[in-house]
Amino acid sequence: MRLLITALFFALVAVPSSAMSLKDFDARPDKEQSAYIADFIDKMTTDLRVKNLQLATDIRNWFAVKQDGKPLSQGMERLGVELAALESLARDGKVDLSKIEVEGVIVKVVKDKFPPPAR
Repeated sequence: MRLLITALFFALVAVPSSAMSLKDFDARPDKEQSAYIADFIDKMTTDLRVKNLQLATDIRNWFAVKQDGKPLSQGMERLGVELAALESLARDGKVDLSKIEVEGVIVKVVKDKFPPPAR
């Protein structure tokens, strides 16, 4: 199980050439941003479902199921916090959004929430 989760995260970091920078992502309308995120999460969990159905379901639900009384799911809320932090750092000149991929940020928040088991 530990190897599977670790392999998933390394596979996701090596995102296909269609990966999008945060700079390009920010230039898109909100609706396109949401669709892009949903598509990536769908692909990620579809690939994982073959080997670990429970983890794939947990990840999908974390991003898709809205919290009671809130407009967003926990996963989307966490992703929004990470994106806002990166944009703040970019305004301060500390990061270059053209060099950070949206998919990498998604993988980071997933890994933070569902860390691979310790060895």
